[in-house]
Amino acid sequence: MGKSRSICIRLSMLLAVCHVDPTRAGFLRGPGQLSMQDVQKSLVSQLAANASSTRLAEFESSLRVTFAALPKDNGGLLGHQAVRYMLHRQMLQRHGWFVVGLEPNDVAPPPYLNGEWVPSFLQGVLEQRLGGRGIDLHELAALAAALEDIVHKETAQRLETTFQLLDLPITAELDAAQADKVIMTFAMLYLEGNFTHKAMDLAVLQTYYSEEYDDWREVESWFRNIETRYLKGSSGAADKYNMPALLKVVDEIGKHFGEFNDQECKNLKDTFYQMEDKRMVGRVSLSDFYRKGLHSHWNFNEKADYLRQLGALDESDPTMPRVIGPNYLGARTNCLESSSLYAVCCRNECEDLMLHLEGVIAAPKAEPERIAQLVAALPSDSVAAPRKLPTALLGRLQDVAVQHGGMVPLHGRLFAQWMHHAYPRECPFPHQTGTVSPLTPNEWMREAGQENAKASAEEMQTQVASDTCSGTGPCSEARDLPWSSTEELFVSQGTPVHDHKEEQEGGWTAFNVAMLLLAAALFVTGQWPHARELPAALALLEEAAGASKRRADLQKCATVAGLAAAAAGFGILDPSAFGLAACLGIVAFTAPRLLAQVKTKNDKSWA
Repeated sequence: MGKSRSICIRLSMLLAVCHVDPTRAGFLRGPGQLSMQDVQKSLVSQLAANASSTRLAEFESSLRVTFAALPKDNGGLLGHQAVRYMLHRQMLQRHGWFVVGLEPNDVAPPPYLNGEWVPSFLQGVLEQRLGGRGIDLHELAALAAALEDIVHKETAQRLETTFQLLDLPITAELDAAQADKVIMTFAMLYLEGNFTHKAMDLAVLQTYYSEEYDDWREVESWFRNIETRYLKGSSGAADKYNMPALLKVVDEIGKHFGEFNDQECKNLKDTFYQMEDKRMVGRVSLSDFYRKGLHSHWNFNEKADYLRQLGALDESDPTMPRVIGPNYLGARTNCLESSSLYAVCCRNECEDLMLHLEGVIAAPKAEPERIAQLVAALPSDSVAAPRKLPTALLGRLQDVAVQHGGMVPLHGRLFAQWMHHAYPRECPFPHQTGTVSPLTPNEWMREAGQENAKASAEEMQTQVASDTCSGTGPCSEARDLPWSSTEELFVSQGTPVHDHKEEQEGGWTAFNVAMLLLAAALFVTGQWPHARELPAALALLEEAAGASKRRADLQKCATVAGLAAAAAGFGILDPSAFGLAACLGIVAFTAPRLLAQVKTKNDKSWA
């Protein structure tokens, strides 16, 4: 961001120079991919921690307000989707981490790539151990802490890679100059999100950042401040630093880079809203968006199709497409893809507003009058308070309440849409599930078959030329923000405990069958995951076998198996692929049940 809108935007030039192909699977993976054992150990460690653990107490404190406001089952526990919702919010607010695999719309790219399998596998392991009874606050804190621990393990692996690239033994005692070189090399690789370079590439990296990257001095200064703060005094010997001392520094870089990114996000937000369409608050016409990209150093140049996929394009007026401010500012196109486990993104400012409402209301639902009173007194970065809410806005809130028996659910699509109308520059417009997807530029290009996510200069000029009514000139009167009456509850409004138990008894559904067919298809087409991707693929199979807690349907499974056998007989399906799928199915079906029997003997160790 900053002068170039986003740190990650200008790295494409560097990738080309270093001959790195960012479109291949595993681009962000790097050496030493995390295993299922790593993930399980992190969870075991946190669950075994004493309830008075300072770290877990800190997590519980930060989660308590939203936990109290979320719908729960009859036992006061959170269900599956509520846990995902909270983990996503927690990591984004705490560190600015958009954890891959916890996407709000749950339509992420294939989870056997990169680290996207980790959150679901982690949650599935815990739910299976708990017998599907739901998750309490302490267990939720343990999940969040385990996620941080897994990031720490990836960071340690990447630091080892950095030592190897610099031809340094991992047991070496380094002087101050050597330690600084290791940390700054790690920092450059972190910015690029790629630890697969060869030693010969480092000189190119250093030249690019020192000579070509305009904002490098500012970024370098921030890195050195972290180094000074955490490195001094961390070594046992005077002026000698070992790997654990350096790991502390690079760990803090990952944990706090979101704070540095916040200022970059503010610069982006300020520049974006300087172009705001006065006829529709919180939006910028696509023509003005491209005009700024053509005539300044700001890279406002995403293709309209990509903006649409991100949910950042408002086409309610077909003659005047507009970019939706909060949706665009928080989109993956403006994130730094620094890890296989997370991307560093702009904080969702609406979460701060929601946290205030959740803290005061302390319940999943509230009367529309109370919500209106609270919102009228609640300021944001661009909205002054106290204020008098428009009559139309109050009417919308009443309409939402009517749909829900007089109360407004705080964690539903309609209330999120109402908040977008109340705070159009801070709260994203909530699209219906499945209509948009938080894809990175590379992911979108692969999925859409495009060579670039950026519009060409010709495409941008064509859009600008077609605009006969720019945001700064005289035109039609103001337009209302779009409103859709479709409701979706982001979090279930409570599920009886016995339902979870029933679900655990089974485990096989169309989802599970689909996973087996996917395995067969991968085998037949020769696309079976490579060895370093295998743990994630196995994680999916294990989750399919029981951790997902869906109701079993053995008759349907038998039917599909029969159809598959018929297809094999007619030559449509390779018999060897069908046999492999059947074997995998037997293993996936029986293994969780055997593990469950062992679990009952060891429950005390998971208390």
